[in-house]
Amino acid sequence: MDMIDLLLSLQLVGIAAFAVSGALVAGERQMDWFGVMVLGIIVAVGGGTVRDLLLGAPIFWIAAPWYVVLAGAAALATIPFARFAHRVRRPVAIADAVGLAVFVSLGTRKALETGTSGFIAVVMGVITGIVGGIIRDVLANRTPTILRKEVYALAALCGASLFVLGDWMGWPPLLTFWLSSGAVLAIRLPAIHYNWSIPTLKVDPGED
Repeated sequence: MDMIDLLLSLQLVGIAAFAVSGALVAGERQMDWFGVMVLGIIVAVGGGTVRDLLLGAPIFWIAAPWYVVLAGAAALATIPFARFAHRVRRPVAIADAVGLAVFVSLGTRKALETGTSGFIAVVMGVITGIVGGIIRDVLANRTPTILRKEVYALAALCGASLFVLGDWMGWPPLLTFWLSSGAVLAIRLPAIHYNWSIPTLKVDPGED
C-alpha cells in the first residue's frame, strides 16, 4: 500500500467514525433518521468546509461528493446498532482519534500550500479537526464537547503546531505528516483510555 492509498484509507476510517459519532448524538437527542444523517455528515465534513471557505479554496467535498455519501451512509448504518451504543463508544472514539490525526495534518498542509502563515495554518488544521463536532453539538443543543473537559482540541493544536514546525525546518513531507499525526494520537489515545480531562473553571454565579 503506497502513501496515497494509506491516506485514503485513514480518511475513510475518520469520516466513518466522525459520522457515527454524529449519529450517536442524534440518537441521544431522539432525532429522526434524517437528523441522524444530517448530524453524521456535518461532523464528517463540517471542519473541512469551514477551512476551505476561510481559505477561499474550492470546497473539498464538492469536487469529491463521495465524502458526503460515505458520511451519510455511515450515519444511517448506525441506526440498527443503536441499542449497542454503550459497547461501541470506545472503538468509535479510537477511530475518531485516527480521523482527527489525519484531518488535522491534512488541513494544516492544505493551508500551508495556499501560502498562509504558520500561525494561520495551525488554526486551519485545528478547525479541520474540531469544527464539525462543534456544529453537531450546537445543533443538538448541548455544550460543545471540546469546551467541557475533553482533551481533544489540545491534541489537534499540538499536532498542527508540530506540522508547521516540521515544514519550517524543512523536514521531509512524509516525516512531517507522521510526526504530526503521531502527536495527535499520542495525546488523544491515552486521554480516551485514562479518561484524562482538562480542569474546569467553576464560578459561583452569585445572586442577582
